[in-house]
Amino acid sequence: MDVRKIGLLVEQPSRGQFIWIIHEDVRNDGRFEPLHRAERSFATYSAALAQGHGVLQRLCGLTGVPIGTH
Repeated sequence: MDVRKIGLLVEQPSRGQFIWIIHEDVRNDGRFEPLHRAERSFATYSAALAQGHGVLQRLCGLTGVPIGTH
């Protein structure tokens, strides 16, 4: 089973606005590309992080292995 390299980032595009972005190293070359992005901004870093983490968990399913890898 191959493990996908996926990362969750929180960015602050402007003061008081935070968005989450899930990146993946699709080509296994160390360059991460955006996979999913928040559709709206959040007022705090922690709110954006929690929302992005929830999306990441849904992507990984119950097994913890990202869906589509097994």
